[in-house]
Amino acid sequence: MKLLYFICLSPILILSQEIESNLPIVFINTGGQTILDNPRIICQMGIINNKDGTNNSNDNFNDYNGQISIEMRGSSSQQIFPKKSYSLETQTSTGENNNISILGLPDENDWVLYAPYSDKTLLRNSLSYEISRKMGYYAPRTKYCEVFINSEYMGIYLLTEKIKQDTNRVNIPEFNKTIDSGGYIIKIDKLTEAEPNSSWCSNFKTFNGDNVCFQYHYPKADEITEEQKTYIEIYINSLEQDIHDLSYNILEIEEIENINIQSFIDYIIISELSKDVDAYRLSLFFNKQSLSLGGEFSVGPVWDYNLSFGNVDFCRSSNINGWVINEETPCRTSIPDFWLKLIQNDSFRRKLTERWFELRTNVLDLGKIYNHIDSISNLLDAAKDRNFEKWDNLGEWIWPNYQLGVTYQDEIEFIKFWIYQRINWIDNNINELRLIVSDCSSNEKKLIYNSNNLGQKINDRSSGINFLIYDNGCVEKKVYFY
Repeated sequence: MKLLYFICLSPILILSQEIESNLPIVFINTGGQTILDNPRIICQMGIINNKDGTNNSNDNFNDYNGQISIEMRGSSSQQIFPKKSYSLETQTSTGENNNISILGLPDENDWVLYAPYSDKTLLRNSLSYEISRKMGYYAPRTKYCEVFINSEYMGIYLLTEKIKQDTNRVNIPEFNKTIDSGGYIIKIDKLTEAEPNSSWCSNFKTFNGDNVCFQYHYPKADEITEEQKTYIEIYINSLEQDIHDLSYNILEIEEIENINIQSFIDYIIISELSKDVDAYRLSLFFNKQSLSLGGEFSVGPVWDYNLSFGNVDFCRSSNINGWVINEETPCRTSIPDFWLKLIQNDSFRRKLTERWFELRTNVLDLGKIYNHIDSISNLLDAAKDRNFEKWDNLGEWIWPNYQLGVTYQDEIEFIKFWIYQRINWIDNNINELRLIVSDCSSNEKKLIYNSNNLGQKINDRSSGINFLIYDNGCVEKKVYFY
């Protein structure tokens, strides 16, 4: 029986069970304290991660052995799931940030111990992040592990990099004293979890007509200056006009400067492929490079895809067919309408289709996706039995499950089948995405807007351009030269 003793804390811990695992083993000892949502508590963490890949709970700590601060994380999951996720910070004994590599991940001090519970494949997040990385973006790196808290076995966790400014994470410069010296990270997420004065509402609208509100992520809300707030708010509002012009095909996407359009396209692809129920509206990050490095504005990193790939029984999220952006569901009402405006642009839609079929030859090849799923399920083969012995939820409806596999293999087979069907549906329907903008050939349409011959120069020739908008959403562009 293993005895754990931490110098800073007095209790002697007797493990609830001894294990041998091919996964690293993480021990957290709170010294009798309860881990809260807020504030963080100070305690100790030790990690066993042997080079030969076989870890026994009796082994010595050899990957990390030191102080951390820790708190619970999550919104719905924190309230309803018995298996909790945690945010933690590695610290020195005096409470300073301790930037260190854990489980082979690049040095940092902010981490997430994510607890897959309603996702019974245990891999939807890692799969989504892997797809994004293969697309060419930074996405949080992850490592599977088994966790004990105060001697109690807690199951399989996913150690995950937290999204933050860092050369090894979101690679934008830190700010110094000048307003244009650093980059920004902002996000669209639930305002109920936001700190006071940590958000602002923009000129963008949702489908239900509300203003789209953004939250400061870097610089943090309690660190960002008023000048920095003003700058990023004005910048975001300026995008509204550009996207408005794109929606009426006044602009080609190549004419929009310092915006990584492909990041918007790839976000749409991964969101529609997975039918993530939060797509376009929650856990949505953007980053802006510093002006000295070009100031490019991008979508990303991707975050939190446990409610995807057929795992959800509401908002038609598990239906094989249909576009998240276009289906009339309660979830769609809170989606920012700029996503649809982008898709209404001919050049954007053309690039989106081209990119889909390009990715289908490599990143989104079914064999490659299946190989990743199989590699994770094989990695978890032994540990999963302990996990589901601790959390006996296979075959049980856990919010918001659509699939109820009796065995772990049932869950794996379902996600593979669902992805196969979803990819085939997109292959056969992405060329019809233009139908989101209603067909102008309809005889029942009624003209509701005429731009009245906006004059401009095209190739040194005088021209008049009419934009005609109809009540069925159809947009026509007519160019007259004279």
